Amino acid sequence: MTYQLVGPELVRAADVRFEAEADVVVIGTGAGGFTTAIAAAKHGSSVIQLEKGMEIGGTTKKAAAAYWVPDNHFMRDRGYADPKDDALKHMARLTRPQHYDPDKPHMGLTEWEYTMTEAFYDHASTAVETLTKWGALEPVPWFVQPDYYAQMEENKAPYGRIIYPHLYGGTPEEVGDGTDMIRVFAEAADAEGVDLRMGHAVIKAVVDETDAVVGVTARTADGEVAIGARKAVVFASGGFTHNRDLRTASLPGPIFSGCAASTNTGDFLPIAQALGADLVNMNGAWLAPMVLDRAIANLPDQVCSFSIPGDSMLWVNKYGRRVVNEKAPYQDIVPTFWAWESQKAEYPNLILVMIWDEESKKYHSGDKYGNPMVPDGGDQSHIVSGNTLHELAQAVQDRLDSFSASTGGWSLDESFVQNLSETVQRYNVAAEAGVDADFHRGEAPIELYFNMGGRPGNDKNETMWPISSSGPYYATLLAPATLDTKGGPRTNADGQVLTRSGESITGLYAVGNCAGAYSGGSYWAGGATLGPIITMAYLAGLHAAAEPAHAVDSLSTAG
Repeated sequence: MTYQLVGPELVRAADVRFEAEADVVVIGTGAGGFTTAIAAAKHGSSVIQLEKGMEIGGTTKKAAAAYWVPDNHFMRDRGYADPKDDALKHMARLTRPQHYDPDKPHMGLTEWEYTMTEAFYDHASTAVETLTKWGALEPVPWFVQPDYYAQMEENKAPYGRIIYPHLYGGTPEEVGDGTDMIRVFAEAADAEGVDLRMGHAVIKAVVDETDAVVGVTARTADGEVAIGARKAVVFASGGFTHNRDLRTASLPGPIFSGCAASTNTGDFLPIAQALGADLVNMNGAWLAPMVLDRAIANLPDQVCSFSIPGDSMLWVNKYGRRVVNEKAPYQDIVPTFWAWESQKAEYPNLILVMIWDEESKKYHSGDKYGNPMVPDGGDQSHIVSGNTLHELAQAVQDRLDSFSASTGGWSLDESFVQNLSETVQRYNVAAEAGVDADFHRGEAPIELYFNMGGRPGNDKNETMWPISSSGPYYATLLAPATLDTKGGPRTNADGQVLTRSGESITGLYAVGNCAGAYSGGSYWAGGATLGPIITMAYLAGLHAAAEPAHAVDSLSTAG
């Protein structure tokens, strides 16, 4: 390809002087970035790894960091079968349910989606086993956690695919989180001689006279610098969760914020577009509810609410009505926030009010996975209370008034208290029977797992218990958010970025949430973010390391 005009995101190699160079330059320090860097280094390439922020880890460091690995070696050791054809059917069914047909050549997926999904299945276990052998992963199998859709007919291996990082310094079977995963990655990268540079916000790609990508420029505290790549540049810089304009223009409904790393602002997208990349899945995101107070504060350490414990607890909309199964997988809950009421031209569910009683607080408070029911002694500033449902509603409205500028003036309807009373009565009847005929709460295996156990004496449906007839009552506001977005340039299975005509852009790779995901709008299971990210980053590192090297220093004539 030939660029008629090098725009602000591109610069010619003849116009820069490289401050440093390596065979492979990796942008980002999450699981995708570290996996790529380590794989390339292990295969004989020198690597410079650039991080925009002043702290490594990206979104991975903030996450529970499960990774979903079909047919992994732990499963095989236990005799758990996970045949390829069945696994592909399961993933295809979730990715494109409106097109799914197991008898079609690609099961209803596009050819690209099928090829990428197949590559993930084929290489996921090998990637994890190899990284473990290299000391870059310390996996702990977690057979007790079901897939999000364990109950589906297509899911022939509902347990065993989920792996967690090992707790640093813990017993052999003790589960850690993203902090532990990143610590191990960083130690492995350092042992391989990866040159890690912090505070480098990449803003341009450097191209040579053949239009191959041969480096990047980055903004640093000391000014703009150029870093050369003799073989490849690999972006692993995350999605665009914290780019409000791009988020608003791309995603299919309102999003208040997200729990991705604060550096995830979609920096790679204009660079990829300037290079002619084909963008895909730009309306896709890893979705989850978030406490509205946290979303508006938008602090770097904020988390989404991935697991909502509680039995004498429910969510209602502005009219005091239940509208969703509160225990459903977080990805599936968010579209409920986006329901549009045409006659009133409003989002009645834009903010959902989570309500619980004293007993639910007693049994289900915690600080894991964004649980809004924070124990006494923790930060409860997002929680309001009242001795009656009427008092609680007033406290909720007062909190909504304080956020009016951020919510379009969204408020409770005047019918809220009356409807809430009726909703609680209806819910309590269902809880007494242990059957939620309205939303089927507690019927899927993952809903029981997310509930983290029931209270003593509940032998019907551990996710449900009648709400107390007397206060105090507690509430918080929940809003739609993202773990991160998952739209970006299309890549092949080796991580090479593709043009709209399907050609690879020489020297340019992308992995993780800055690349277009092949899972559509779905969230296959816990760890369905990091499982594919680690796998495809491993393949990208191998392929980038195998690229022929060119002498980038001879390209630089400036200065």
